[in-house]
Amino acid sequence: MADRRDSWRPQKPPFRPLRIIAAWIASAAAVYVAGWLSPGVDIDSTASAFMAAAFIAIFNAIVPPVVAALRLPFTLLVGFLLVLVVDAVALMVAADALPDHISVNSFGDALVAALVIAAVSIVLQVVMGTNDDDTYTLRVVRRIVRHQRGEARTDAAGIVFLEIDGLARPVLARAMRDVRRDPAARYMLW
Repeated sequence: MADRRDSWRPQKPPFRPLRIIAAWIASAAAVYVAGWLSPGVDIDSTASAFMAAAFIAIFNAIVPPVVAALRLPFTLLVGFLLVLVVDAVALMVAADALPDHISVNSFGDALVAALVIAAVSIVLQVVMGTNDDDTYTLRVVRRIVRHQRGEARTDAAGIVFLEIDGLARPVLARAMRDVRRDPAARYMLW
């Protein structure tokens, strides 16, 4: 049998425009609900909710690498609060940029609305099946690595340490047994 070198090539996540549109609709609905539930936030129309959601999405597309780098040394709670503050600031900036469509009375109102937007977005994305945190995380990590020191590409074998909370030991043992029997099975674990 010929010596076959296994190599792994990371694939770019596929571009899914329908998923982006569905996420935008969910975000606009969340902004609309936040305007309805938050006393200090007023959304004039459905189109205003879509504009605010697009503005917040663009803002969040630019800021996450910076926020991720800032929150790494801190706990999850501080990171969550930092992201909420960034979203509240984004909502206030959206209100300043779109004064005829959205108004925010204070930072506290924007913070409450950001919390409502986050909660409603999560629920709607889970219900609609557009909650793909792995792809988002992969994109953010790749962007951070690219800006810090560039991507390292290698064909050398390595070790991947994986922690899966709640994974039953027999399931993991069976998967490892299957990989030992058939090396091609390791690709099915992904």
